Amino acid sequence: MSVLPKLPKVPNSLGSHAASMAANARDGLRAAHYFVQELATADEPAAQSQQRKKPTWLLPADAPTSLITGFIAQNARIADKVMNWSSDAAAALLAPTFMGPDWRALPSPFNRNMMREIATAITSQSFAANALFNAYFYRAGLHILQRYSKPPYLVLENRIDAARRALAAAEQPETSDVAFMARALIALVRAAPIAEAGLIDPKSVLAKTKDPNISIAAVAGVALLFGDQGKPTDEIDEDQFFAIVGALISPRLATIEQLIVRDDVKKLEAELASIKALY
Repeated sequence: MSVLPKLPKVPNSLGSHAASMAANARDGLRAAHYFVQELATADEPAAQSQQRKKPTWLLPADAPTSLITGFIAQNARIADKVMNWSSDAAAALLAPTFMGPDWRALPSPFNRNMMREIATAITSQSFAANALFNAYFYRAGLHILQRYSKPPYLVLENRIDAARRALAAAEQPETSDVAFMARALIALVRAAPIAEAGLIDPKSVLAKTKDPNISIAAVAGVALLFGDQGKPTDEIDEDQFFAIVGALISPRLATIEQLIVRDDVKKLEAELASIKALY
């Protein structure tokens, strides 16, 4: 079991504030994109409370109630494509210089010592290092939602950054990776970065808890505990690994949820240690 560095009170560093400001800016664009995606489905039959009973010379029988609705939805779909393209282009151009980790790629839990890097990064004065905690849990949350939910969904990075700041501000004794992850899960669930989870598959791991923030944080956190020593096989990628972790911890999520709600760090540590021993 690795021993992580002590977490002192967070310095009011330029890097820390810059990471938070960048997270806020990106969240503004993500919220706008979320509402565009919602509008893009406005003319789908499931989104209509009423439908025409008979066709007319202008509209077929299954057309949306209003021409305006269809016009808005069509333009929202165009805006959605433009925003996706713009986001890809901005990430490709700006990420290497201004945005820290590559925001179109998940910082892999298979990278050796990733747990130590993330724990150390939350107190670093480096702009890039400050963003590492945000990058991992943001991208992991998005990957998990893409597997088990249908869009639109909204993950707010600034709330992940709030969890990072809470962890860094609390004086903690020198501790293990399991103890750090127990505190991280509680901080993430309190911050509630999953603002909208979309349409969750009722048979999935996300449906095992009342709050999807708990199941998503647990899968992402346990994956980091498991994957910290390197990729197990060449056939498994990060998305498949999240699915394996989700299936493994699914029977334990009810217990994890109760411990997080009660802020019972010690018992949550023991639960995570027990889960890690299974791997």
